Amino acid sequence: MNPPGNVPKRLVGIIICVLLANVLNYALGTWLDSQIPNLVPPVATVDGSTLNTSRFFTEQGDTVLTGKPDAEALLNFYAYLDEGGTSAYGHWRTARADLRTASDPFRLRALEIADSSNAGRFLSLLLLVVTLLLLFGNALKETSLVTPLLYLGIFTGTAALYGSLSAPLFTATIAVSSLIYFGGLRLFLPIYHTEWTRLLRPGLTFCIFLLAVMAWRSPELVDYWFWTSPLFRLGLVLVSLLTLYFHFSILMSVLKSAKMDTITQVFAMGMPLGFMLLIAGLFLGFYGKEAGASLQTLNFELVLFPPETIAAFNPEAPFFLSLTGVLLLVLAGIGYFIQKIAR
Repeated sequence: MNPPGNVPKRLVGIIICVLLANVLNYALGTWLDSQIPNLVPPVATVDGSTLNTSRFFTEQGDTVLTGKPDAEALLNFYAYLDEGGTSAYGHWRTARADLRTASDPFRLRALEIADSSNAGRFLSLLLLVVTLLLLFGNALKETSLVTPLLYLGIFTGTAALYGSLSAPLFTATIAVSSLIYFGGLRLFLPIYHTEWTRLLRPGLTFCIFLLAVMAWRSPELVDYWFWTSPLFRLGLVLVSLLTLYFHFSILMSVLKSAKMDTITQVFAMGMPLGFMLLIAGLFLGFYGKEAGASLQTLNFELVLFPPETIAAFNPEAPFFLSLTGVLLLVLAGIGYFIQKIAR
């Protein structure tokens, strides 16, 4: 239980997160408006990507695509995402039943994800209920050795459901990154088990938010609302900021109790972050036989952008991520140990 003196400080932090979320959401919306024309063709098409298909649906939703039954079926699914209800879902299932095949592999992948939307809804609801029962049933005890495994299981399960249980590379990347970051906290820093478990707890905030959205209609609703709803983006940014705020406020409190000054705390937090970026960058960089294969695979699993957009990205991007991790790890490590020696 937090001491009474910490309540105003937490409240101020939450208010700052709310204000900052509004600023960041406006900046994100402005950036998307300016960058989307550079990422996709000027005229939106139903290519299967959530970005392009969402644009087409919101701009030309009533257009009939003659000779493209797979695209028409996909638009019926987006009508369900937009409106909800059994009628819209029935129209989507009827259109899907009449469709034998898709003319484009990327659209076929989008249709496969749409097919699993109903299962994704119920599994997301199930994981949400289990998470809430564990959270409010006092089952996630900080002293238990099983609790960190439960937290990491919830994180991985949420990522797997967001990928419609058919995105192994994305799920593995999230699982490995989470394991390395939180493992790095325990490895590099003077943190006890109960404190380490407490640091995992804020991640549930983000998972519960995503699971609630996915359970509403389907995991694809997250992408659709991200591209089309400024209000949803505001909620997503706010929840992300609150998750980071509570995590790092707990971490700074733990490091302060270990008699570290503010500069040492900053260097200390950089080491697990750098370690995570290094391993994640190497993992993605060496994935596949060709450079950039990981980016194309991730995009194919999640159908976020048109394939042509990803093909234009720098294939060495994952290695830049690992280079950033190396620099952060080295600078933070040197600064941390210099501060310890100085003390």
